[in-house]
Amino acid sequence: MQVNKVMKILSFRLQGKMAHFRRYYSNSSALSYTVPPRTTVAGMVAGLLGYPRDSYYGIFSLDHCRVALMNGSPVKKQMQKMNLLMIKSPNDLNGSQDFHSQTPTELVIPQDIRKGFLDYRIWFYHKDPGIMDELEHLLKTARPGYCSRGVSLALGTAMHLGWMIFDGATAGKEVVPAGPVPVLSVIPMPKLERIEFGESPVSYRLIREELPLEFDGDRLATERGKADMLISLTGSPVTARVSSAVMLDDGTYITWME
Repeated sequence: MQVNKVMKILSFRLQGKMAHFRRYYSNSSALSYTVPPRTTVAGMVAGLLGYPRDSYYGIFSLDHCRVALMNGSPVKKQMQKMNLLMIKSPNDLNGSQDFHSQTPTELVIPQDIRKGFLDYRIWFYHKDPGIMDELEHLLKTARPGYCSRGVSLALGTAMHLGWMIFDGATAGKEVVPAGPVPVLSVIPMPKLERIEFGESPVSYRLIREELPLEFDGDRLATERGKADMLISLTGSPVTARVSSAVMLDDGTYITWME
């Protein structure tokens, strides 16, 4: 196993009752990604730190920032019709205007929405120690809830408010595993070599989704700004052979979204 330098990684959870991470190509039907894309996580962190809108794409680019995430609890999707309003002025917010749009909207919800909740676990690393220290200080000192200097925390759209739980800082090493390892996070398909099932049967619920990773200054995906990801819908780790991974100090493995 090849091991590189040790890095400091922040771990936190995004939780809530439902989410909608709109696919960039959706039009009449608002489809959702199953997990928050890397661009969404970067926007959340930028909002928590108080960065102005559209000002942070270079700061949180693939060259400067690393993100990994996993489903911490089983999820499913459900379509709902949303009665949307045409808002051109504050007076239109009372719903008195004639134009209403019935839009099918795909929601991500827990398997048991009455008792459960969404639980996305995020691992975050930035090359700038100042950003890491500022974010860690904010997460440590803020009361449970939004803990934001900018926008309120939402799981995609503003109506799906969520909350954040700080798991703490951990150490990680970028490694090239010599064999199959249990990977907690979503796995980029270019890094996936083989899924190992072993002798005993293993129950997986896996999907493959193309997620946006990085925007340029015009809010367009860069040349390497999209990639296919293997996602576990149950929250269980996937034992797989991967070309590279990050081994955390507790012996678990994650892969960066890149």
